[in-house]
Amino acid sequence: MSQASEPPMKQTHHLRVWLVVVACLIYCVLLRVLPYVLTAIGAQNDWFSQNFPWSFTPVLAVGMLAGAMLTNRYAAAGLLLAALIASDVGIWLASGHLDWAFYPGTPFNYLCLLATILLGYVLRNDRSWIKPIGMGVLASVAYFVVSNFGSWLTLEEYTKDLSGLVQCYVSALPFFRNLLAGTCLGTVILFCPLVLSALAPAPERSGELPQPRSSSAR
Repeated sequence: MSQASEPPMKQTHHLRVWLVVVACLIYCVLLRVLPYVLTAIGAQNDWFSQNFPWSFTPVLAVGMLAGAMLTNRYAAAGLLLAALIASDVGIWLASGHLDWAFYPGTPFNYLCLLATILLGYVLRNDRSWIKPIGMGVLASVAYFVVSNFGSWLTLEEYTKDLSGLVQCYVSALPFFRNLLAGTCLGTVILFCPLVLSALAPAPERSGELPQPRSSSAR
């Protein structure tokens, strides 16, 4: 006898999660590529370049949502990695500079973003805002520390001493501020209890299916 197929309601919930994650990742890709596209078509000026919200993106929050809500963590990681590569390819095509998109520190960025899948897994059974926001802050700080250490380690513009390391972190503070704000805002929205309840009931997020009530009827 063949195994029963997955209930339609559960399939619907899974589809909702995938659609939300994909839509958020598309937004993150477009936001990252936008300034390079505007520069390529001559629509960006100095004021725009200085005031564009660089790194103000919910990508870390989206990674945590994917880890928390998608049952297949490998698929979640693959989806996130595909979005990162797509954004870097977009930057390369728009700017014409391969080194602006793929530079020696890029693997550090990828690893930090993929690690958000693991943070999201910790949030599978959590319906509150407090823990996800705390995880968002942790993800932002970890990304800032690790990615900029990778930049200091691989980029020639920083001297390989304490002074160069400090310079690297100080120069990245405006980007960290925007990343932290974007992550916290994204976490507040995506991990809102109402949003989580709309995406999937609590038993499905915890990996437990509702048990049917026993009945003596035959």
